Amino acid sequence: MIKRIIGIIILLLTCVTLVAQESANIYRVIYLKAKAGQKGQFLAGMKEHTNKFHSKGVSKVRTHEVVSGDKAGWYVRSSGPFTWAEVDKYEADHNSKAHAAHGAKVFGPYIGDRVGPMYWSRRDDFSYNRNTSSKPSKLTRVSFTHLNPLMDGEYRDLRMQIKEAHEKTNSDDSFTVGQLVHGGKMHTYAQFYSLNSWADMASSGPSNASRMNEVFGQGGWGRLMSKGQKIIYKRNDEMRVYMEEYSTR
Repeated sequence: MIKRIIGIIILLLTCVTLVAQESANIYRVIYLKAKAGQKGQFLAGMKEHTNKFHSKGVSKVRTHEVVSGDKAGWYVRSSGPFTWAEVDKYEADHNSKAHAAHGAKVFGPYIGDRVGPMYWSRRDDFSYNRNTSSKPSKLTRVSFTHLNPLMDGEYRDLRMQIKEAHEKTNSDDSFTVGQLVHGGKMHTYAQFYSLNSWADMASSGPSNASRMNEVFGQGGWGRLMSKGQKIIYKRNDEMRVYMEEYSTR
């Protein structure tokens, strides 16, 4: 009987693993910076290359300009969501002779610096009321959280408390959480907010502090902050502006 139960548990865990592997929740992200004095050529080359090689299938791309934060003046190119198998397809197309040669000719000469590619996983378990529209928002605020090593489990508990507080107070807020899984400093997360204008930055409704205190009792917010101070060593954010002319998704 015990062996049978163990067999069923193993089968269920295997099924869960396979489903997780097939989830299309991987995003390829790269930051690019134009060479000094060559922004015009950089944008023209990016547009030509995007229209020719990033207009269909897994190669579709979304482009943003970073307008605030440490990388203000840079550009972000993102593709996905993918399964890991689709990442193989993307890389095969990206590294094909025709694709690579065209990029090297019309776009590459004007790139001054780059960071990535890196791969992010969307964490639906941490996200709340996330924007599922296929249409991009005009602005995206990205708040990065950098953890001390081996603190991911504690951060998971913190995130689940934040989500629970929003759920139990019927919050109108909307955010998506992502985790960097390859190609950069590990133990890094980001919270994405879809905005239509800068005016959306103005806070409305109860604060996070009041939500935490309502759901977890007086002092709930303070306890959360104390946990965060032990788990998190750095936070920073940036604003991205969607560039429709240089995007295909």
